[in-house]
Amino acid sequence: MGRQYIDGFLEQGVSIDEALKIQLQCNHYPPVHLDFIPACKEAIEACQPWNEEYDRVIKLPNGKELSASAVVEGLHLDSFLEMDS
Repeated sequence: MGRQYIDGFLEQGVSIDEALKIQLQCNHYPPVHLDFIPACKEAIEACQPWNEEYDRVIKLPNGKELSASAVVEGLHLDSFLEMDS
């Protein structure tokens, strides 16, 4: 699985919510809880090239706060950048 797997879903027009479910549940071990989807979407939005808010603080459902770029990097969300979210 991995990036090519999720890229294939995104190319097929799967919604961002569905693609994030697949990314968090199938491309991570242990799986990341789906409560993280809103934080993922916020981080993706912040890291888009037209926003460049890489340092935006994202509050995660586990109580931690990370920069948007740390969320994107840690959850391997780079496939979601430069796409309409």
